[in-house]
Amino acid sequence: MKKIYEDADIYIEWEPSEIPWVKIFTQEPYKELSDCPDRIANKLWQIALITEKAMIDYFEPDKINIASFGNYTPRVHIHVMARFTKDSFFPEPMWGTKQRESDLHLPDVGPFEESLRHTIEERIR
Repeated sequence: MKKIYEDADIYIEWEPSEIPWVKIFTQEPYKELSDCPDRIANKLWQIALITEKAMIDYFEPDKINIASFGNYTPRVHIHVMARFTKDSFFPEPMWGTKQRESDLHLPDVGPFEESLRHTIEERIR
């Protein structure tokens, strides 16, 4: 996984996938969201919403999926995924049954990562 943002409370990893997909983790390994101090839980959701908006603006997806499972990784983290009706799994979740072959021709992720980092640093203190 490639880390694209980090501060004292949160870090964000890019998930290798055919779709734009990031995972937002708390630095402390809280098992459940309700275990997080309010400040950390609020920051986590603020960053998830910033990420969602950044994905919409940059990748122009048909839908955004946000999920928090943590069954394999039993610590608080949020998945934010830009979905496209022509991606390989749509309308299934990315860990569901593949529906078709796909080639989405998405823009380079580098400018997105830089813009996301900048926006978070500007808006989250």
